[in-house]
Formats: sequence, C-alpha cells, structure tokens
Amino acid sequence: MTQPSTTRPTYLVVESAGADQGRRISLIGNSLTVGRLPTCDVRFSDVHVSRTHAVLWRRGGLDYVEDLGSSGGTFVNNIAITGPRELHHGDTVAFAGLRLRYQGEVPTPQAVRYDIRDQWADELDNAGRDQYDLSQYVIEVRESFFREIAAARTKARRLVWTGLALFAIGLGIAYAGGYSFFELIVDAPLDPSAPSTDFIGSLTAAVGGVTNAVGLLLMIIGTVLHVVATSRRRLVDRELPPPPVQYRGH
Repeated sequence: MTQPSTTRPTYLVVESAGADQGRRISLIGNSLTVGRLPTCDVRFSDVHVSRTHAVLWRRGGLDYVEDLGSSGGTFVNNIAITGPRELHHGDTVAFAGLRLRYQGEVPTPQAVRYDIRDQWADELDNAGRDQYDLSQYVIEVRESFFREIAAARTKARRLVWTGLALFAIGLGIAYAGGYSFFELIVDAPLDPSAPSTDFIGSLTAAVGGVTNAVGLLLMIIGTVLHVVATSRRRLVDRELPPPPVQYRGH
C-alpha cells in the first residue's frame, strides 16, 4: 500500500561564499530563467554566470534544470548537463562556479514499477515531451525579445529618415538666409541707402542652422538605436540559442 505524497515548496540554497551565500530561492511557477540579465526570474551578479544561463522548471511535481547554452556550463552533482536533469533532494547545482543545494521533497514510499524501458545517455526516454515544452518556452522568450528588437529598429529607421529630411530642409533654409545676408554685405558699399543689416536674412539663416542641427541629432540617435538593437539580437542568439529543429513543432 502506498501513501500519497503532498507537494511542498522546494528550494535552491546558495552555498558559495559571497553576497548571495545563504540566499534561498523558492522554485514556484512553471519555469524560472537564471542569469545576469534584469529580465531573468532568478538573477545573479556573478560574472561567470551568463546573461541567460539556465532554466528551472516543474512538471508533474518534479523539478528540472537545463542549461541554455551558457559559457560556464550548468552542473548537477559536479557533472555537466546537456539536457533537462531531474533534481533530487540534496543534489548540488552549479551555474558556472556558483554552487547551490537543492532542497526538495523527502522521498516517500512509492509503488515499485518494473516496466523499465531502454534509457539513453542517463536520460529518461520520456524527456522528449519535457524537451518540447521547454523548447516552446525558449521559442516564446526569443520571439518576445525579437518583437522588442524589431520595434526598436523601426523606431530607429524613422528617426534617421526624419533627421535626414530635417537636415536637408535646414540646409535649404540656411542657404537661402545666408545667401540673402551675404548679398546684402556685398552690395552695401555700392548702395549707401541699403540697410546695414538684414534681420530677416540672418534670422532665416539661424533657423536653418537650428533645423539642420536637430536633423543631425535625430540621425545620430537613430543610428545608435539601430546599432544597439542589432547588438541585442546577436546577444539573444548567443545567450538564448534556438532549440533543435525536432522540438520546434508538433
């Protein structure tokens, strides 16, 4: 006879020395991203932890951890993992050099099963479904980032084109005002009755110069914004690589 087990909160506790030592992370929710980015659910300042390092997720009352292509690697009991790994009470989890201890549910007596099928590479052979679920999550996160990046690029292009138009208009205005102003200076010695200054011409030249400067500033801002958006896309591709093709659709 088996006793039903009650689902209790599970935690990861930081064991490494430093500012995070003793930090207790509750594994609540379907999935938690781990990394240095402000958008991560579990954020660490350790420089060896990648910006988007790993993901923690729960299925069927069990907790799993998976590396997201980090540079420092993710380890369970000092063994590097390349796929989802189920966590058991007392396991050590390391994100690069940051070491944590998993505090899960203490196992309760369960019915013994003898229908063990072939296992590959120390992974449960039903991990394909979990891989698919996690891959869907990664795809959704990537698409969210890409939507933001696309919006930023569109805004950058609008700023550049608006700036270019203002720059051209400013040049035209400045040229018209400056031409009138300099024509007056040239003609003044020949016509004593001509006014000594051309207020309208100088004002027009000044307005053109300001318009020109605003256009140039908008072009610079748009160019910088486009460069930043492009860098963000490369960062997403590096820190959050797309899942294998076989997990992208069903």
